[in-house]
Amino acid sequence: MTIYDQHMHTLYSFDSEAQLRDYLTQTKAPVVTTEHLEFDNPDDGGRDNLPDYARMKATQAALAEKFPNEFLLGIEAGYFAPADARFRQYLDNHDFDLTLLSFHHDGHYDYLDEQLITMPAKQQLEDYFERMLAGLKRFHDADVLAHFDYALRRFDITPDQLEAWGKPLLDQIFTIAVENDLALELNTKSMYRWGNAPLYDQAIAWYQAAGGHLFTIGSDAHEGPQYEANFADALAMLKRHGVKEIATYRQHQRTMVPIEPPVIDADNAY
Repeated sequence: MTIYDQHMHTLYSFDSEAQLRDYLTQTKAPVVTTEHLEFDNPDDGGRDNLPDYARMKATQAALAEKFPNEFLLGIEAGYFAPADARFRQYLDNHDFDLTLLSFHHDGHYDYLDEQLITMPAKQQLEDYFERMLAGLKRFHDADVLAHFDYALRRFDITPDQLEAWGKPLLDQIFTIAVENDLALELNTKSMYRWGNAPLYDQAIAWYQAAGGHLFTIGSDAHEGPQYEANFADALAMLKRHGVKEIATYRQHQRTMVPIEPPVIDADNAY
């Protein structure tokens, strides 16, 4: 058992040109891609982004002849309430190992778009968490709650502001996540590229206070060099919170992998 990156994109996502082999050349661990499932996507002209399942499987099959890795297939499911029926239909008709649940846009703008970062930070934060909470009440059939801070990436939100503006909503969000066995993702792009590691440090404790104990780590890589970026830092943060295991998924079945490998007594090994 090993810890591996559980949030990566390739050219089957609308916003990536990476090849699957770009990741395979860096590891012998299991490799899972989590391409975007996005409906009415304002970042793509309002189009629906449905990953080409048959081509993804064919790509995996071709590369399996050249690489020793275990090949898994995940999905980053971007929930948008007006597309609920289409969203569920796609997920019901395709078989994945891992489902990341995300909230990326409000129907008019992606939360990273220039138009939205001109609004007051408190308003953006509250709108985003209210949309996430409403979405989780309607749909929670996933494995992982991904990048809880997505809409905050382009704001300089402090831990004090997150607590003052967002904790009441996040407490409800994490309660629903825990009730439905959703792991909390440590998204290392958010944490270290966007500078939100202090927010994650805070959120881990709140998720644990709600009874949560399931965590995953994902780089949110959209190109090869981002693979497993800052994983050591994220693991160290989890250890400071007393977390000893990472959740990994195959066919939505959870396997817990120790953060620290077991110590083997050579004198008594057999």
